[in-house]
Amino acid sequence: MENRTIAHWLTRDAFLLSLSAFFADLGYQAVMALFPLFLVIQLHQSVFVYGIVTGISFGIGSFFAYLGGKAGDRFNKKRIVIIGNLFIPLMSLAGLYVNVWSAGILFILGWWARYFRTPARRALLVEVSPPEHRSKIFGFMHAMDIGGGMLAVLYALLFLFLKVPINRILFLTAIPLLISTSVLFFVTQEKKYATASSIKDQQVKSKKKHVFSNGTFIALLIAATLYGFSFYNLGFPILTVAKEAKSAIYGVLTYAVYLGISAISGYVIGSIRLKPLKALWEFGYLPSALASLAIGLTYLFHLSIPTYYLAVAVLGAGMGAVETYEPTLTSVLVNSQSLSTGMGWLSVSRSIGQFLSNIIMGFLFTFGEFNSYFYAFVASLLATIVLFMAQRRYKSERVHMS
Repeated sequence: MENRTIAHWLTRDAFLLSLSAFFADLGYQAVMALFPLFLVIQLHQSVFVYGIVTGISFGIGSFFAYLGGKAGDRFNKKRIVIIGNLFIPLMSLAGLYVNVWSAGILFILGWWARYFRTPARRALLVEVSPPEHRSKIFGFMHAMDIGGGMLAVLYALLFLFLKVPINRILFLTAIPLLISTSVLFFVTQEKKYATASSIKDQQVKSKKKHVFSNGTFIALLIAATLYGFSFYNLGFPILTVAKEAKSAIYGVLTYAVYLGISAISGYVIGSIRLKPLKALWEFGYLPSALASLAIGLTYLFHLSIPTYYLAVAVLGAGMGAVETYEPTLTSVLVNSQSLSTGMGWLSVSRSIGQFLSNIIMGFLFTFGEFNSYFYAFVASLLATIVLFMAQRRYKSERVHMS
C-alpha cells in the first residue's frame, strides 16, 4: 500500500512528521525564549551560568544524538522518535524549581531527549519522501518546525504582557509537546523511498558501507562542527536586546523575528532547485557569519533596536538554509543502510561545537558582548571556507546534488 499524498510532492507521513515538529516547537521554543530570562532575571544567575547550562545541553547532547542515530538504524525509527519525544516535556518542568541546579537539570534532560530523537526523525522523513522533492520537504518541515516556534514566542510575549509568571508559562508548554508525540503514532511508514545514494549501494557496498567513506561527508561534518562553534543559543541576543531596550518583551520579540524568517527561508530555499553543497555555505553558513558580526557591531556602536532585528533576521535566514540543506546533503552522501547513523553524526558534529560555543559565548559575554559575537562570526566564516573548498575539491565526484 503506497503512502498517500497531501500534495503531489508531500506524502501523508511526511506531513504528519512535520505536524509533530510544529507542535514540538510550539512547546519547547517558548522554553528556549523564556529560560534565559527565568535563569538570569528571576533566579539572579549570571549569563555565564546560562552558558554552562546550554553548553552541557548541546555538548553531552551530542552523545545522545549518536545513540539515537545508531538506534534508528538498528531498531524501528518511529519508535525511537516517539521515545525521545516523550521526554522533551521535562524542559517544561524547569520552571517549577527555584533552585538553579534542579531547573538546569530538567532543561538539560529535555534537550538531550530532543537530540536523541532528531537523527531518527530525519532519516524517517527521508524514507517517506520522494527523492525529487526531498529538499522541499525538509524545507517544509523546517517551516512547520520554526513556524510553531514563532507562535510559541508570540504566546510567550502575550503571557508576559499579561504579567503571567514565567514559571507558569514554562509549565504550559508541556501541552503542545504532548500533542506532538500523539501525532507520531499516526505515522504508518506505508512506503519507504530509497535515498538518492542507495541506487549505487549495491555497486559500491564494500566501499561505501561506512559513513566516513565519503570525503565530502567528512568535510560536511567538519564544517558542521565549525558552524556549531558559531551557533550560540538565541538567549544571548535576547539578553542583549532586553538589556539595550530595558524590556524583556523586546528581548523575546528578537526570537520571534529569528524564528519567523527562519521558517520562511527554509521553505523558500528548499523549494528552489539548488545544489545542496553550494547552497549550504552560500545561503546558510556565510549569512550566519555576517549576521553575528552585524549584531556585534550594532551593540558596539549603540545602533537602534530595529537594527538588531534586521541582523537577527539574516541569522534566521541562514539557519533556515542550514536546517534544510545539511540533512538533504547527508541523505545524498550516506547510503541507505547507515542513514540514521549519518544523521546522528551530523547532530553530533553540530552539538560538539555548540557545547563549547555557548560556554565561550557566556564567558566572553561577561567581558564584552562584541567579543562574543565577533567570535561567532569567525567560527561561522571558517565553516563557510571549509565547505567552499570541499565544493572545489569534490566537484568532480558524481554525486546527485538536486
